[in-house]
Amino acid sequence: MITYVYETLPRAGKAVRRFEILQSIKDAPLTKHPKTGEPIRRVIILGADPFVRAATIELPERRPPKRSRRQQREHDHHHDHDHHH
Repeated sequence: MITYVYETLPRAGKAVRRFEILQSIKDAPLTKHPKTGEPIRRVIILGADPFVRAATIELPERRPPKRSRRQQREHDHHHDHDHHH
């Protein structure tokens, strides 16, 4: 089994997403996502550097930790002083 990189096809209003799918080398490239049915295509990644490869795969976005109201007031107050120069 080999891990292949696939991406969704460009569509208006939708970002292209990349993901990995494990397949046999004998299997034909997929044209639809096996779970969602979205149209997909196999992506060729050149280079074996794992850092380069990892940078090409989109990961779920991490949300920054929420600030407390006190931290937000301190942040806003700090920026108010910056604008008076």
